[in-house]
Amino acid sequence: MKMVRLMTYNMLHAPGDRLDQLVSVVRAEAPDILACQEINTVEGGLELSRELGMVPVWGMANSAEDHHDGAPVFEHLLVLTRTPPEWVRVHAGDRRAMFRPVLEALFSLQGFPPFRVFVVHFRARIDPDERFLKLRELGAFLSVVAGAKGPAVAMGDFNAREVEDGLAAPRAREAPDDHLAAVHGGVYRAISGAGFADTFRLLHQERQEDESTLIKAAGAKVDYIFVNEPLVGHVSSSYIVDSDLVRTASDHRPVVTELAWE
Repeated sequence: MKMVRLMTYNMLHAPGDRLDQLVSVVRAEAPDILACQEINTVEGGLELSRELGMVPVWGMANSAEDHHDGAPVFEHLLVLTRTPPEWVRVHAGDRRAMFRPVLEALFSLQGFPPFRVFVVHFRARIDPDERFLKLRELGAFLSVVAGAKGPAVAMGDFNAREVEDGLAAPRAREAPDDHLAAVHGGVYRAISGAGFADTFRLLHQERQEDESTLIKAAGAKVDYIFVNEPLVGHVSSSYIVDSDLVRTASDHRPVVTELAWE
């Protein structure tokens, strides 16, 4: 039996002064392919790469979503992998809607059929002067994954929940209807409708209130690892990582999924 372990982790403006903590969280799970979000600098990403002994694959941000002390903060995508991909494509998408691209890579691991990995970090911010931004971002993502032939994985921070759960922060309730529709089920249903299954939900069908990837929000599962139909039967485990260390290393809990082949 061959296994491949996938992990997605929003590292909160990483690595900053939390390099050792983030490395410890990742080492404990020992992923073969790690999708990182919110890597603020190339130097910081390379530090993570060196400490973990993994090959870096970059998806540089289109523009800054956050600012600190008046300066823009870029949140790049970074895949760290034990085996270099066959090729990489960076899809900038709708730059007005998307702070970050869709990062695509093809992996050919020994004992596995070739499979594509798509990594994203969807927007959290609301722009009151422009509508349908999250839905436009979703459309750009779906147009990219629609071209995938064969097995495919889509993972990252989608900043969207499975369903309307009544737990959204009050200020989010003041968002435009299109944003609320996307965040509370719209994005999740569209990705599911495009033929991708949430690996966590495949194995944990009963929703729990404490099932959250956001540290400070109960029931807020916004980080996912999706697989398309050729991989559904190969999902052997999927779980949200939690520990005292995880709760101090970032504001997100990582998600891990294992795929198995005979």
